[in-house]
Amino acid sequence: MLEIPNEYKNKIINRYGAKGEEWLENINNIVGKYKKQFQLQDIKLIENLSMNIVIFAKSHQYGEIVMKIGAPGKTSITEMKIMKYYLAEYVPQCYASCLEDRVMILERLTPGYSLLQLEDREERIKIFSNIANHLLVEVDDKAKDFPTFDELFKEKIEYVYQNKKKYLEIIEMVDIAYSIYQKIKKLNLKNYILHDDLHHKNILKTKDGWKAIDPHGIIGAKVIETSQFIREELELSGIEGKEMNEIVSLLSKHFKEDKKLILETLYINVVLKIIWYIKNRYSNETIFNNIEVAEKLLKYIGKRDLANC
Repeated sequence: MLEIPNEYKNKIINRYGAKGEEWLENINNIVGKYKKQFQLQDIKLIENLSMNIVIFAKSHQYGEIVMKIGAPGKTSITEMKIMKYYLAEYVPQCYASCLEDRVMILERLTPGYSLLQLEDREERIKIFSNIANHLLVEVDDKAKDFPTFDELFKEKIEYVYQNKKKYLEIIEMVDIAYSIYQKIKKLNLKNYILHDDLHHKNILKTKDGWKAIDPHGIIGAKVIETSQFIREELELSGIEGKEMNEIVSLLSKHFKEDKKLILETLYINVVLKIIWYIKNRYSNETIFNNIEVAEKLLKYIGKRDLANC
């Protein structure tokens, strides 16, 4: 029987309410079902759970595996769907999955350390760019299974404008982000099904090279894929002009995207994160830190230029 930390339980219940409680109550039944089906041994719940239940185990059939049980939100479903379209060269092999149970039995990546372990920035960016480019999925009839960045952007912006009192401190930022996004839409950039969470901790070293884990599966322009990566890259170095210029220049070189477009998309991403943090009552420290990042980023790009988009 899994001992699920109370802190994690509270996080799930706060986010999903009654659905979260029901899901938590059923976790051990699901684990028992797949333990029997795949003859699992040495079952161990990983530490520092985010939203999904992640378990390491040994399978009689597959050896070292990861069992992932998706939380009650939409992302766990889109993750399972997008995994079917990826080449095994760039993601862990999925041995089995069940949408009803939100379960995936995945190859365990070893040694499994993340891109954070590499000291050379350009090497990190080369690896990210190679994986990100190979994970781009063409949009066709399968697109109906995935949300679009456009839908999620509109949903968050409308929420802010409907709750202006709650967002007075960042309303100017939201207005600018909206203006930038409208300008970018006019470019009619090609859309893909993106990973959408391709930061350093989700790129792991294996005996066969580097692979990506935990895709979200969202439809949007290729440049969107850079934002989460840059945010984590900046956590390593700080958001100073020299650092930002080097990161964006290297991404433009290896990922083949326009520098200004990368920066503008990053600004939009940071503002959306702030909206999310305020809505979900994250700590003031987290909110203020991200506001500071957005302000510095806006200063770096040029506020006058953006405000007149």
